[in-house]
Amino acid sequence: MSKSFKYFLLALVFSIPLWSEVNILEKNLNSFFFWHETYKNPEVFAAQMAPIKKEDPKPIRNTEIEDLNIEANSVISVLVDRRGQERIIFEKQSNQQMPIASLTKLMTALVVMKNYDLSREIIISEEAIGQEEEFGKLTAGKALTTEYLLYPLLMESSNDAAFSLANDYPGMKKELFVDLMNQEAQELNLGNTFFANPTGLDPDSKTSEINLSSASDLAKLTKETIKESLLWQILSTPKYQIYGPELVNTNRLLEDSVSWHDEIIGGKTGYTDLAGGCIILVLRAPKDPDQMMINVILGAKDANSRFEEMKKLVNWLDLAYLW
Repeated sequence: MSKSFKYFLLALVFSIPLWSEVNILEKNLNSFFFWHETYKNPEVFAAQMAPIKKEDPKPIRNTEIEDLNIEANSVISVLVDRRGQERIIFEKQSNQQMPIASLTKLMTALVVMKNYDLSREIIISEEAIGQEEEFGKLTAGKALTTEYLLYPLLMESSNDAAFSLANDYPGMKKELFVDLMNQEAQELNLGNTFFANPTGLDPDSKTSEINLSSASDLAKLTKETIKESLLWQILSTPKYQIYGPELVNTNRLLEDSVSWHDEIIGGKTGYTDLAGGCIILVLRAPKDPDQMMINVILGAKDANSRFEEMKKLVNWLDLAYLW
């Protein structure tokens, strides 16, 4: 090894702390992987980062911009810094308990991540593919890994995948899985949240139970799922193909030409007749990739309105605050 190369290596080693401190703030490093590691290892990242200045009040409300008028029934936008500290920057009836449609699948995925072996194969049952479904890309009798099933679950909101994960995994049944979902909700102090099924489908009869939550609770759930980087890798993927048909993400904002497209970390959509249009979208904060915004909309009037309402919310936040 040449002397010059040794000096290069020494310089590289001693520059790592400074490099980490500076570059951890770069936009490309502030993806879901950054937030995943922050919540998993807060003491490590706290040591690398400069302390947050308490006297810095940003973002500051720009009083020249009028309050937002949004039609969706329940909305919240929560600003979260690298230590997990939160600040609500917009809300409308955020604690109202409402049906949540396929936003349910965030909890379905979280339970899978915390309780399953992702490499284990699941044989898709006839009952799974019999679920009410728009896509129906799974085949009864086919063996797929648990990890793969998270892709149709989160990208296409596959009810087949949700049911199969909850009922076809060795040793698991849907009733036990739903119990785990509600147990997780209790542990996360989601007081307005209740799960009756792993899919988010409306019940067959008016007397049957339905999945319920609030925008506030779903923001907390989203924050918890950030710890699972695989989930947000999936939730940020527009298209994916490895087994059979191509999977296309239902979140069209991933490919829309919005000005803040590059700041999107990921999101999840939902729609049923009872729930209306629902969407969660997580972005890096404007001009401050050291923070993220968790945005939740429930009860938009239809499937298209959820996207328009989310655009309205994010655009307003960009203008209504001085970042």
